[in-house]
Amino acid sequence: MSTLTQRPMVEVTRMPNRRSMIVEWTIGIVGVLAAGLGAWMYYVPADWFLGGLAAGWYLGMFVAAGLLLAIAFGLTARAMLKEDEGWTARVTVMTILAVLATAGAVTFGLIWIL
Repeated sequence: MSTLTQRPMVEVTRMPNRRSMIVEWTIGIVGVLAAGLGAWMYYVPADWFLGGLAAGWYLGMFVAAGLLLAIAFGLTARAMLKEDEGWTARVTVMTILAVLATAGAVTFGLIWIL
């Protein structure tokens, strides 16, 4: 009879594959800056050289900021959902923030149109 030889098993430990969140952070920071610029343009004096344009620009900046923040929060929620493999508290909070940012953008868009 032949003898069965068993090869020693070598286990390779691997780090979990985590995606970079640079895109989400960049979009979020640009959204916050757009909101800040919109808030600043709301208080711009009329005698400023772009004062005539500032009458509606702050609403447009709020719409852009809301959409950018909604995209950033939505992408972050999706990444967290894939990482956690289920609806956890942080996924739910990011989803609610994305919905609120979208609602704010729609509200300012309607004010801007009307």
